Amino acid sequence: MVTIGDVLAVIGTVVATVVSLWAMVIAVSVLFGERTARARERIEHSPGKVTLLGAVIALVLGIIVAALLNQPNGLLKLIGWVIYLLLLLTGAIGFSGLAALVGQRLKQMEPSLTPYGALSRGALFCVLATLVPILGWFVVGPLMGFASLGAGVEALLTRSHAVAPSQPANTTAS
Repeated sequence: MVTIGDVLAVIGTVVATVVSLWAMVIAVSVLFGERTARARERIEHSPGKVTLLGAVIALVLGIIVAALLNQPNGLLKLIGWVIYLLLLLTGAIGFSGLAALVGQRLKQMEPSLTPYGALSRGALFCVLATLVPILGWFVVGPLMGFASLGAGVEALLTRSHAVAPSQPANTTAS
């Protein structure tokens, strides 16, 4: 028998998850701005490539993590958890890049949006899109997750373009 308390617990869990994921996307975007911008560029310029890369990484490392977490040795379990948490952090950077891309496109549609407002709305739209029954759970969510993981890996592994130091202007005339 399902009571009203059970229903409220599920609703509260969903709301808390959405709010905390939204806040994490905003925090990661602010803390890792350069990496998030790189992830946004990767998703924008080669979405298929980063999605495929993320799917391969998730499959390979997912099997390794599952095997490590099922070992009786505590050190192997710790290594499994560390790999899992690194995957989550990488995915969070990529997901923040995806939210930044959505925010950038929202700002093009509504120029009066502030950068924070655009990022905030982009993050909320990305999070809420995964809640759509069936389509969001089994298609949109996994595709966004794979794209986020692939973009996060590429953003972390690529170096930024080296900027040449500016030359002082020659103000003396000969």
